[in-house]
Amino acid sequence: MESAVISVMDSLINSEEVKGVLIADEHGLCLGAKGTVNPSSAGFISAIATHAKSLHNDSNIQAPIIKIETEKLTILIQNNGNYTIAVFK
Repeated sequence: MESAVISVMDSLINSEEVKGVLIADEHGLCLGAKGTVNPSSAGFISAIATHAKSLHNDSNIQAPIIKIETEKLTILIQNNGNYTIAVFK
């Protein structure tokens, strides 16, 4: 599993304009972080994604992608069941 997490993070961090990537498990534990990401934010990011996912009851709908924008940064967050991915641009 660890090599899969590293592979996903490497792939995303090498994408254009990506400044950081964070992957957390379903409990908010940081599984990996690269770039300008604070690993201690994993719990908050996981909670945001979990709450957004609970807004609809239809399991056939893809989990929502949350977009947080500031003047300097955009964060894209999505929960995919057992893990949450956040991409910082």
